[in-house]
Amino acid sequence: MAKAAIQQFDKNTNGTLELAELDSCPGLKATFTHIDTNNDNKLTAEELKARFEGYRTAGAVGYTLRVTLDGIPLPDATATLTPESFMNGAISEVTGKTTADGTLSKYSVDGRELPGLPSGVYRVTVTKDGLGLPAKYNTQSTLGCEVSGGGRGGNSGYDVRLTKK
Repeated sequence: MAKAAIQQFDKNTNGTLELAELDSCPGLKATFTHIDTNNDNKLTAEELKARFEGYRTAGAVGYTLRVTLDGIPLPDATATLTPESFMNGAISEVTGKTTADGTLSKYSVDGRELPGLPSGVYRVTVTKDGLGLPAKYNTQSTLGCEVSGGGRGGNSGYDVRLTKK
């Protein structure tokens, strides 16, 4: 996965990933500072590999999305978390619907409910019937997150702050 990420996103071909190269990979961009363990503003194949190996031991993680639109919780929205392409099929796409308070903590794969989310890097899309959200939140999503358990930068949720503009 580390080699695939470098090959796919290393636009300047220097063998590392800089933040500016990750506009087309919102999931990796969102977790950049957690993976950059030496704080040199570059991700090396070694840093990526170390982070990705941690996914195996973390397994499924309790994870909550909190979706707001212009600061107000967005109920009945569908969120889809699609593994970034460099994940090479290691994890599956998951979906879920936000509750009345705009949160989502129950996900499913092909109609089967999951006890948690598999650790990995995801692109996030949000849609809601009857509400024309901007393309940057769905068909051309700029949203991304990492699901991981514990360790440096471990996390248990993501605040998805949408705006009408």
